[in-house]
Amino acid sequence: MAFGGTVQGGPVVDLGGSDVAPEQVVGALRDPADDRVRCPEPGTAHRHVGCITPDTALQRRAALAAVARSRGETAPQDEALDAVRDELAALSVDDTDLTAARERVAETAEDLERLRERVATLRGRGQARREAGLDPGDAEDALADAARDLSEAATAHAAAEQALDSARDRAGAAYDARERRLRLQDRRDNLRRAARDHLAAAVEPAVGDALADLPVAADDPADASAPAVAIAAARVAALDAPVVLAWRPFGPAEAAEWLDTPVIGL
Repeated sequence: MAFGGTVQGGPVVDLGGSDVAPEQVVGALRDPADDRVRCPEPGTAHRHVGCITPDTALQRRAALAAVARSRGETAPQDEALDAVRDELAALSVDDTDLTAARERVAETAEDLERLRERVATLRGRGQARREAGLDPGDAEDALADAARDLSEAATAHAAAEQALDSARDRAGAAYDARERRLRLQDRRDNLRRAARDHLAAAVEPAVGDALADLPVAADDPADASAPAVAIAAARVAALDAPVVLAWRPFGPAEAAEWLDTPVIGL
């Protein structure tokens, strides 16, 4: 690795006293395009316990579950969780807005009513001319045009109503799909929590033993600090990438031996 103007290699790299921040090192370590740190690709467990500082904040159950996964542990919920994820990925939910379809129905209904009134008016006008012994020709021509327009308006209105019915069907299907998605998401989250708890419980005894072996061990593992739990979990995890260690219950060389994994000390 190359940081702070120096190049170091091997299972123990000590950057103590340099102005290099832990975030810089771990960022380079996890970025495949950054060649300042060359090491195996870090896994999920490394994201939880791969960078340990005095200010480390740890989601304990999630971290222990990731540690268990790194050791090849599985959870009884895994198969159901995969099935739910696949179903969610395949679920399509369309956003259907009925506004335009409703507006079109209202618009065509207005046209239809207006033309009906016009046809009735023209029919009455023609009848009045005939009763008066006058030629109804112009009125009948206008009536024929209005009747044709009325027929077209009726067709347009029927099509608009049909389109609205189809949109309502799609909206209903979309609502059902959204409800289905919410149920699946809820089931996924419950399965995740159950799997996490199962996995965390699988490695908790080993992490407790590692905590007890620390020179800064708490009397009760439940009272251990986040950095202490993180380094104990890192000892239990199967890590390929080096641990970036800026919290020192012991020096980098001793930490690498205790963790049985490469260490970059700061």
